[in-house]
Amino acid sequence: MEQEPKIEIHQHQNKTWYNLAEGFDKWRVFPRLLITLYGYAFYKTTEWFMTLPDPTSAQSAFVSVIVGAGAAWFGLYVGGSPKR
Repeated sequence: MEQEPKIEIHQHQNKTWYNLAEGFDKWRVFPRLLITLYGYAFYKTTEWFMTLPDPTSAQSAFVSVIVGAGAAWFGLYVGGSPKR
């Protein structure tokens, strides 16, 4: 009677770019980057608005949209939980 050959499975332990994606996801790099960029945009918008001698209603509405978008984004950032 013939013996069947044994099949051994070895997992490759070297880190490659696609293995690093899990760590990239755990650190939540994109949400942190976006919230940082929003903070910068908010600062620049506020700085711009404060220098206007007589802001129009359209300019005030623009600032309101920036602030509202930031509140929504921050709520999603804080309320969202990473996938496990």
